[in-house]
Amino acid sequence: MRKLGVLPILLLVAGCSVPVASGLSEPDANEVLVALEGGNVAAAKESDPTVEGRFRVTVSRDDASAAITILQQNNLPPPQAPGVLDTLGEGSLVPSRTAEHAKLVAGTSGDLERSLRAIGGVLDARVHLAVPVKGPLGEEDTPTPTASVLVRHRGATPPISAADVQRLVSGAVPGLSEKNVSVVMSSTPEPPHPAERDLARFGPITVTRSSMTPLRLLVGAAALLNVVLIGLLVALWARIRKTQQELAETRLSAEAAQRDAR
Repeated sequence: MRKLGVLPILLLVAGCSVPVASGLSEPDANEVLVALEGGNVAAAKESDPTVEGRFRVTVSRDDASAAITILQQNNLPPPQAPGVLDTLGEGSLVPSRTAEHAKLVAGTSGDLERSLRAIGGVLDARVHLAVPVKGPLGEEDTPTPTASVLVRHRGATPPISAADVQRLVSGAVPGLSEKNVSVVMSSTPEPPHPAERDLARFGPITVTRSSMTPLRLLVGAAALLNVVLIGLLVALWARIRKTQQELAETRLSAEAAQRDAR
């Protein structure tokens, strides 16, 4: 019986999948799914059991290495920079003027980075804002705000022009002119087209050839487990029938003994 308890564990291990990205929002999880499916890697989205309200993406154990490579090429999952609402909600109840200004600048940078990453073809974006704190009396000699932006994109042609980036950033920061926004574009080569997967059929199921052996072992172990369970049920039924017959014979013997005693 102890050996039978090991079989379900072996079945689970043989057929398990592994997470390649976790703690994701649903849009980020969907983006990961699209990238993996575009690379011919089958993936599934499910609720993350470790983080409430978050999702994770799983693939088969055989595809884990290919999935991680695809995610690295596409800079996924996207980094989570805090926005204005996130940064202003942190810290003490009555923050200092300087601390509140720093949080506002950091949150604005995070919001701009998310906006740039939302553009198709943009893999990553970094926005660095230098916005001096204005004095309480609004002094005229306050230094001019400046910004530096790094955009990493796929392919040789940027999906957004430097001028558009300047307009986007300057429009989000009061007093920042477009000419004071420096933009650097960094291109990343297109990934090679994924090779066709070596597929094989196992009955009505199509799987990768590397998964054929584990699948056969899984089906064989399941069939063996069914045979063992059927054998146990037959043996249990036979034991019950034998016990019933013995009880019937004992009862008949007792009744016969009572009649003889009379």
